[in-house]
Amino acid sequence: MNSIDTEIQQLQARIAELEKIKKESSESDAFKLIENPSVADNLVIINNILKDKKKAIVNNRYSSAVPLARFYDQELVTRLEAISNILQQFNKRLIRLERKN
Repeated sequence: MNSIDTEIQQLQARIAELEKIKKESSESDAFKLIENPSVADNLVIINNILKDKKKAIVNNRYSSAVPLARFYDQELVTRLEAISNILQQFNKRLIRLERKN
């Protein structure tokens, strides 16, 4: 009985140690993503902004106090679409180059 108790305590200590390592590694992974975002991450961010702005333009959710807001968002959408297209092309080319190597 005593040996079972000590083995349980050792296993619990090992579980705690592994959970601590997992937590530290997940925190460092999250920091790496923030520090070095990839092209795909940037594409996702830009596409999300585009989607939100297009939805706002279609739904016409603008205050009458700021009549130029819709115009500014329309200009922003055209610029972001161009940037998004360029990044997508670069990403495709990078993937092709990485596959060749």
